[in-house]
Amino acid sequence: MRASGGRADPGAAPGPLHLRPLLRQVADGYRHNWRLLLGTGLILFGVIGLVSALDPFDTEAVDDWDGSAIAGLVLLITAQVSIPLLGDVFYSGVAAAGEQRRRHGAGHGIVAVARSLPYRTLILADLLLFALVAAGLVVLIVPGFIVATWFALIAPLIEIEGLGVRAAFRRSRTLVRPYFWRVAGVVVPLAFLQATLEAAGDSLGHSLLGEGYLGNWLAEVAANLLASPLYALTVLALYFELTAREERAAAGRRPRGRDPGPEGG
Repeated sequence: MRASGGRADPGAAPGPLHLRPLLRQVADGYRHNWRLLLGTGLILFGVIGLVSALDPFDTEAVDDWDGSAIAGLVLLITAQVSIPLLGDVFYSGVAAAGEQRRRHGAGHGIVAVARSLPYRTLILADLLLFALVAAGLVVLIVPGFIVATWFALIAPLIEIEGLGVRAAFRRSRTLVRPYFWRVAGVVVPLAFLQATLEAAGDSLGHSLLGEGYLGNWLAEVAANLLASPLYALTVLALYFELTAREERAAAGRRPRGRDPGPEGG
């Protein structure tokens, strides 16, 4: 696996993590996979938006709710929470498959990705990460950012390396730790940029189609199309770069023995 920062002596210690090569890899990901990312996003987020755009609280009918209405409300809220989670997992898997094909010529079609993704593991990891980051932000802002940085790579580690939840958290911290401040310098601004893009998409949707159902739907689609590819490609660029550096460091630590040659020679 080749690192994005250019050629390096395999036996040399990994150098500092630079932002420009990572941004170049993200741009290359957009350029090579834009049809896959856009096409998948339009279909996926378009369908998800049909559910997410529904207003679970109809203020005009609240006084008339009965048991069946409350049951329907619970089902709708459950769907609005769970379906976007599944969509995010699937979209990140498609982005990972596209990047593997671009970098190594080995990838899978969308149907194969849909069948092979470990949805349960990815959703559990996402929920656990959200809980840890939220707890860190409540206690003090800094611990939340530390947790978000340490465990930024859990999705590609589960998708590409097939790790479980605990193993993915441990390995993400191991990969990030030598470059913590550089990774934080990518992950923390990325979170703010993602929120900004989502807000821009939301504003665009409502400005074009108003505040009703169609406006909510377009806002959901636009927000996801703007933010999701950027986040997925940036995290994947970090993953491929840090694993490549790990491989080079491991190669540099291996003893360079003499080639034994033919037996009896």
